[in-house]
Amino acid sequence: MKTGIFEMEHFEGSYPVIRLFDMPDNQLVIFTDAATYACFADLFKEDMDRFQWEILDTSSKWRFFRQLYKAAKKHRLDILYLNTISNNHLLYAWVIGLLGIPRVVITAHDINCLFKSRLLLKARPFLHHIGKKALIKRVKEFNVVSDTMVNYLRDTTGGQMQIHNIPGAVFESEQQALAIGEYIHLVVPGSLDKKRRDYQQVFALVKAAEASQLRLHITLLGGYSDEYGKSIVQQAAALETKFTKVAVYDTRLVHQEEFDKQLNNAHFIYIPSVINTAICFTIPETYGLTKSSGNMFDVIKHARPFITPQPLRISATLESSCFRYTSIDHLVNFLMGFMQKKDNYETWQQQALANSKEYTIARVRARNPTLFAVN
Repeated sequence: MKTGIFEMEHFEGSYPVIRLFDMPDNQLVIFTDAATYACFADLFKEDMDRFQWEILDTSSKWRFFRQLYKAAKKHRLDILYLNTISNNHLLYAWVIGLLGIPRVVITAHDINCLFKSRLLLKARPFLHHIGKKALIKRVKEFNVVSDTMVNYLRDTTGGQMQIHNIPGAVFESEQQALAIGEYIHLVVPGSLDKKRRDYQQVFALVKAAEASQLRLHITLLGGYSDEYGKSIVQQAAALETKFTKVAVYDTRLVHQEEFDKQLNNAHFIYIPSVINTAICFTIPETYGLTKSSGNMFDVIKHARPFITPQPLRISATLESSCFRYTSIDHLVNFLMGFMQKKDNYETWQQQALANSKEYTIARVRARNPTLFAVN
């Protein structure tokens, strides 16, 4: 079998897809651009040579799609797995139609954005709308990255599509064992984006921790690309605290090595998630229902216990290593408990490891036999 995997945005989310399809009887071809190829190289290192690579030229839209068509046609693929499509939907639909590949799978990162787009009489939204409709007509298999999204997508499509659940991470390594010492370390991974995370909850936690004399280190593990992100960095830098410390990165991107290092040293991954958002024009999305936070996959990959607002839907598989807070005071009281009985942290750490082991390559393949032909 020959499988093509396309990705030019969420390289970290395609990593588990590539690992899962990397089987003895399967040849893998990765379609990407030069910048994403460099990111893949940081992840795969010496394993890069295990796969065939098609580096596409993005300097011209038409050249890019001609290259994509010719490269995919040349390889005579049995499956084409498109992990991220965020624009030019009509042209992707056109390429898929010309190729005639037996199976095409698309990951729906934002279900409403793809399936419930609105017809607006403005050029860009109009083209997105008709492109999405054309794409849906061409494809009969879709993937979602969280099992909390499966039923919603099934209901949205009326049960007419085959739905897979390939998570945005697999667990491959050992857990970094930690103990609580003089302080508790919380890490908030991801770019400083107000549509994804509510950083005012972080600053409210800092204020409450100071008042309770709770020794807390918080790392905002992400870069920024707009004025909002810059303002969060400035707000953190202006804090005057005695018991708490907030570390930030005044940069557009945090390198993978530093990202992994900080997560491995997190007592808890803190996810102050926005619940209701609109990433794609004004189409509403709900975290945990129509889209999933990438932070969930940091939890899986690094086997860390984590903290979320109570309303956020999460997989039942991860529930036992998650603390859900109803208020900032509720969260402070939870954290204070570990400073009083530090040995209690070990139970949370071991539960996180047990939960991540549900996401090994073998177990994810077994849960998706129609995609990986697992007997």
